[in-house]
Amino acid sequence: MLKIRKEILEKIKEEAKKGYPFEICGFLIGNIDYQNNLREVILSYQVENQNKERANDRFEISPRDYLKVENFAEEKNLLIVGIYHSHPDHPSRPSQTDLMFAQPDLSYIIISASKDKINSIQSWYLEGDRFQEEEIIL
Repeated sequence: MLKIRKEILEKIKEEAKKGYPFEICGFLIGNIDYQNNLREVILSYQVENQNKERANDRFEISPRDYLKVENFAEEKNLLIVGIYHSHPDHPSRPSQTDLMFAQPDLSYIIISASKDKINSIQSWYLEGDRFQEEEIIL
């Protein structure tokens, strides 16, 4: 389950609209309750999509950005609890590429965006070798 404030989700939606027709990406920062499989988002942190050749259907986060955000979260006594990205003109379902790079214990918000519009938002987590949709609690 993913718990996130409405303002944070709205901010991420705006990033997806501004970034269209390219994929945007960023981190979800907060706390994890492993016992209840609950990730609570306190902050979001957008980073630049490093994939310039296929930015319309792929995103890539640089190791430098990952380390920077990890240090930022640590300074605030928080954790990286997930990653978000957009799918321009595609459903908010994980792709095979998303699956290849997914890590356990993280939530993955995917925003389906089209010109000037958000079509859907879903959150996913890795269970074994498959994604499972998770409930988003505002």
